[in-house]
Amino acid sequence: MKHVAIVNNYKIFHADYKAELFQLLKEHHVEKPSKKLKETAINNLVDACLLMEESNKCNIQIDEHSVHFKFQEIQSHYESHEDFIKDMAESHISVDTLLENIGNGFRIKEYIKSRFLDSVDIKPERIQEYYEDHKEQLQYPERARICHILISNRDPHALSKLEEVSKKLYEDEDFCDVANNYSECPSAKKNGDLGFIKRGDLLEELENVIFSMKKDQIAGPIPTDFGFHFVKLVEKEEKRIPSYDEIKDSLKKQLEKIAGELELLHHIRELRNKANIEIFYNEL
Repeated sequence: MKHVAIVNNYKIFHADYKAELFQLLKEHHVEKPSKKLKETAINNLVDACLLMEESNKCNIQIDEHSVHFKFQEIQSHYESHEDFIKDMAESHISVDTLLENIGNGFRIKEYIKSRFLDSVDIKPERIQEYYEDHKEQLQYPERARICHILISNRDPHALSKLEEVSKKLYEDEDFCDVANNYSECPSAKKNGDLGFIKRGDLLEELENVIFSMKKDQIAGPIPTDFGFHFVKLVEKEEKRIPSYDEIKDSLKKQLEKIAGELELLHHIRELRNKANIEIFYNEL
């Protein structure tokens, strides 16, 4: 079987490379791989080999039930078993190989977690220093909690529904009840509640109206390419800098994650420097 790289006497086969490249193409929503994407695919596999070697030295055990559960989860993303098999064939990977890869992935994740993520401990004074130096970047954006009604312009009865909704809201009927009965937005199941949104979450023409409204105010119909919208402003939060006590726990987790990832990158660089790596770029 043709291989595309050798890492410390371990061969990375062309089928494994094609499978990794196929996943990257799907993630990046492109059909043809660029030179950079090909290099990313082979480097991902080289790093995985090196980390797999290290995890084997630690004798990391994994739960086989988790492997099969993940396998079933992957299958569930497809509309049919035939689609799953077709995708497997296109990505040049067998069921046994997929199960092995899932298991290896769990081992590598556990190795990374125990060696680089769980072992990092950022001291309180470092967190406080980071907070003081980055207050502006930590600022919470302006947010608005809204309820929403959508009358789709694809509905043949859109105009009559629009009139009905407008009339009911004009007569002060409860917005949530109207959303539940008329809205074609998935939020209708929650009485139209979209929760908190910030600028960039919705269409600009909707946000321009929402962020100029007052609490309990209702606006609409607002036309967009998707149809007609009615919105009610439930609550509004101005942008603000959170207090240190409010954010210190999440900052600690964030800084520990960054520190762990940096240590991991340094570790991979060291493994690469010590390893015998040969990549056959003409085979990619």
